[in-house]
Amino acid sequence: MKNAILTLAFVLFTAVGFADQPKEREELPSACVDVTLSCGVSGEACVTDMDMLMRHIAFAEAYWCE
Repeated sequence: MKNAILTLAFVLFTAVGFADQPKEREELPSACVDVTLSCGVSGEACVTDMDMLMRHIAFAEAYWCE
């Protein structure tokens, strides 16, 4: 009886786990760009649009150069 209950619990938790999975989301194309900040620090920023690139650069400037 104990094995039957454990098996049933495992099956239910597995079913709930798969049912709760979100549907496939469309992947946004991303591009990685080499960036050199005003203070000489360089790195790579991977973004999906120009606005996101500008936000990343502004954050990096404030973090590394100020």
